[in-house]
Amino acid sequence: MKAERYSAEFKSSIVDLYNEGCSANSLANEYHLAVQTVTGCVKNLKSIPTALILKIVHF
Repeated sequence: MKAERYSAEFKSSIVDLYNEGCSANSLANEYHLAVQTVTGCVKNLKSIPTALILKIVHF
């Protein structure tokens, strides 16, 4: 089975919700994702400089 890919914009919105206080479990349930997908988005976007994220999202 091929893994589903999510857009940078979608990942960024998940991370924003997480940073606002939503738990990884609640986000996973709401968006029908694995908890590991949510925590992976958070981990990966924290390692990318904010300026680069803004360029990707506003492209």
